[in-house]
Formats: sequence, C-alpha cells, structure tokens
Amino acid sequence: MDGANLFTMLSAYRPGAGTSPFEDYCTNGLAYLLATGREALVALFADAAGANGAAVTDVKVQPGAGAAVADLGITFADGREALVEIEVAPGDAVERPDAGGTRLRVGFDDGAAGAVTWDAIAATVADDADGLAREFGEFVRRDVLGLGEVGLDDALHTNRLYALGGAALRERFGSGVRYENSSSTPVQGRFRYLGTTFAPDDGELRYWIGLVNESLPLSEHYHLMLASKTSPLQEPAGQPRATGNWRWEHWSGMGRVVRPVGLGEYGSLLGRMGG
Repeated sequence: MDGANLFTMLSAYRPGAGTSPFEDYCTNGLAYLLATGREALVALFADAAGANGAAVTDVKVQPGAGAAVADLGITFADGREALVEIEVAPGDAVERPDAGGTRLRVGFDDGAAGAVTWDAIAATVADDADGLAREFGEFVRRDVLGLGEVGLDDALHTNRLYALGGAALRERFGSGVRYENSSSTPVQGRFRYLGTTFAPDDGELRYWIGLVNESLPLSEHYHLMLASKTSPLQEPAGQPRATGNWRWEHWSGMGRVVRPVGLGEYGSLLGRMGG
C-alpha cells in the first residue's frame, strides 16, 4: 500500500459492497496501522499467520462483501500472504469460497481458528509510541468492545451503545450469544428506539435491550429498557408509546437516562429475564 493516507482510507466506503460504514472504518483504520508498520501490531498478525517476525510489505483492503477473497489482504516480507475477515459484531463476517492460503479472522472469539481478537489488538497498541495507534486502541475498546460507560449523546451518534449492548450480552451469555443492532430510523437526530435484539440461546431473537424515547412526538429524553416478545420479565413496566407498533408483550425499565450507562446497568436489567 504505497503512500498510505489515513483520511483517504477512512473515506473509502463503497456503497453496495454489503458492509456497513462502521465496518469499513474499522477495516481501513486497521489496514493503515499495519501498512505504516506499527511493530507490535504487525507481530500480532505475523504470529497468527505463521510468518513469525516478518514485516508487512503490502496491505490491500478488499471491497467488502463483494470481494472474492477477504476484507483485508496482507503480504509479509517472507512472501507469506494472509486473507483476513473483519467482524465487528458476532456472526457478521461474510463466508467466502476457499481461495487457499492462510485465513485469519478479526473478531471476538479467541477459540476460533485463525482468530485475532479485538481484545488482543486493543492491548497490543495500548502502549504504542505512536499516539494515533493508541487512539485506535481506545476506539476499539470503547466503540467495538463496548468497554466503558456511554453518555446519551455518544449513544445517539456513535457505535458505543451498540458495542455496550454486545459486551453486556457476551458477559452474561458467553461469546456464542446471537445478537444484532436494532434501531428505528432517526427523525431530526432522534430515535424511537435504538439498541440490541438478541437470543440468549439458539432460538429466535426474542429479547431486546436499549434506549426508548420517552414520548411521542419524539423528545430529547430516553429510558433504558428491556423487552421480551413472549416471556415475562421481573419488575414489569408498560409498553412505551414510541414502540406502539411492536407486538412484544413484556417490558421492564430503569427510568430516564440522566447519566452515562455501562455494563452495570445493562447487567442489572438483563437480570430481570425469566421472572
């Protein structure tokens, strides 16, 4: 990757490629740090690819889900090549035809074959001499891994609330839990709801957790709530007006969000399942 420019790379989202702008953002940021030779990060990927100690000579970002081989292609100085799938939420990586060579996957499950976890990436660059690499590590911690509290403004305008939801679910149900981001279309920057739909087992995605607008017309106030399609919840509450088109019977809430929320609040709310 000649003359890698971070800002050019971050602007390189390809509409129709089957990936989200956030996934492309993560992929291009990671590619930039590898292409500019951040030693500890290069070593992490080289070790995973069996190219121990080899430098990176080329990094190629593929066009998302339309690519024939992978999200990211890495060439090492020893000639070894690795094809890398990027997963920013469990289960969202694209399954592609086997093109041979070394296959790696950046994601959340350290037990998967060829896994390079986001946890390992964040830890690897946390003490990097380059401030940009350290910032990327903090971005991974907060916006991908969901570690840290999330204020209302960040919840509405960044990936942090979705990441927090995923982190809370993995903490409670394990890395195999199925979930997906779920939100209404924003109207002048306000949502009816935004959060995470999930299945604590292998069944239907029948639970939801996140923020629900307090009123209609939409206001600036939100409540942190848990919903169940069929199973009763402890400390039940009425269905919010902003979700009036849902056919979900059971709701429970923690009141208006007036301070940042984190794993503690999410864990407390998830503890009301099965009541």
